[in-house]
Amino acid sequence: MSADAGVTAMGIDHVRLSYLYLDQGDLDGYGSLFAADARIVRPGERVVRAHVESGHAGLSVGKHVVEEVFGVDDRVTVTGRLTHRVTGREVGFADVFALSEHGLLRFQKTYFFVAPG
Repeated sequence: MSADAGVTAMGIDHVRLSYLYLDQGDLDGYGSLFAADARIVRPGERVVRAHVESGHAGLSVGKHVVEEVFGVDDRVTVTGRLTHRVTGREVGFADVFALSEHGLLRFQKTYFFVAPG
């Protein structure tokens, strides 16, 4: 699916807002950025869309620092760092998003970077 530049820009704004809402614990705001049939995939978990709808606090685990955002057509990719709220441990992450035709987030998959060892 190809998106026009306006939809891509709107999607990038929604992605940036998603981190702000998560970090503030505003799960209603976070959920409002996603299409009704959206899927969210986190490492080691099944699809967690239902958690967004029910206000699952486990989605808000720390503070995100967005380093780079790339948007092309109906895809947005983000790299950054996440500092865990409780442990203070910092880990690099990448999120891949797919956009709906209206710029809402319809898919998110998260990857975490850890040092090989």
